[in-house]
Amino acid sequence: MATTPGLGGGGSVGVAFETTMGTYVPPVIYVPIISESLEYTEEKYLSEQIRQQSIHTEAKPSYYHVEGDIEMEVDPELIVYFLYCGRHTVTKTGAATPWTYKFVPNSAGTASTAAGTSAQKTMSITIVRNGEVFGYTGCALGGFEFSIDTDSGVLMATLNIFGLSEAVASDPTEAWVAPKLYGADAHYLRLDTAGIAPAFAGSPDVNHNGVTFGVNFNAEAQNRIRADRSASYISFGITEGTVSAEIDFLTRADYDFFKATNKRAIRVESLTGGVTLAAASHGVQLQANNYFFNSYSIPLEGMGDLVAAETEGRMLGIAGGDAYAVTVKTMVTSIV
Repeated sequence: MATTPGLGGGGSVGVAFETTMGTYVPPVIYVPIISESLEYTEEKYLSEQIRQQSIHTEAKPSYYHVEGDIEMEVDPELIVYFLYCGRHTVTKTGAATPWTYKFVPNSAGTASTAAGTSAQKTMSITIVRNGEVFGYTGCALGGFEFSIDTDSGVLMATLNIFGLSEAVASDPTEAWVAPKLYGADAHYLRLDTAGIAPAFAGSPDVNHNGVTFGVNFNAEAQNRIRADRSASYISFGITEGTVSAEIDFLTRADYDFFKATNKRAIRVESLTGGVTLAAASHGVQLQANNYFFNSYSIPLEGMGDLVAAETEGRMLGIAGGDAYAVTVKTMVTSIV
């Protein structure tokens, strides 16, 4: 127990896949984060009995769940754990190091956990805050955003987490892997015609100033009548995929593309050791196979400001294929 206030830098976050959804598992790997906001979320019941007073007269515990965000620099050895807990079907390839994990959307209605390399998982998350340990169980990925920071060029991720309950957890013994991050010289962005398997054979596009690749599963904690206040399960709603970017405005081509609701594909790769994912020693590939510009604005913001288009694209399903894919090539062997 701490006797003085502590700094966030003294904390830690550890994760582990669960065998049984909602049953706590101590960490198997520790995740260096930038920040986190996971919390016990409950709206207490306040009684409004009429008894000659105009103030609540009693409070009772209500249903609760766990919810919050984790912000981190994208590391191929760590991000895979979280993507496994999303609404994904997974394909693992490779007979030896490195392994490649490809995550594509599915239509599962709820979070679940099962053995095997292709199955969705839930995780237990252990957080140490100023020496106090918090354990969260049944955690699923409610959505995510990958962004290339416009100031530093580093690939970042914001992960939206939903969990079933809080559990008693012991003080962990942390161990850290060497960081594998993707800086400003690691990125390639290519565009192509929408399709099941776009080739992306052209040269990289060099006119994007930052890009955000986001997926929202519209997750919600669901409570059912039972002798327990924790969430019964995590449900998923409509999957919404977005690609947001600021693009140098050079011609009307993309603007006319937006007005016509034309479709195209985009691939963003962050790589080490090669200029393609196949050639790289490790990397992350974000790909939307069928998206359109849902908004496209070209403001004159000021005398000294560059003229740029602020855009948001929306992903669409495509017959016989996947709306998007997140592929991670990693050296780690012990994920599943």
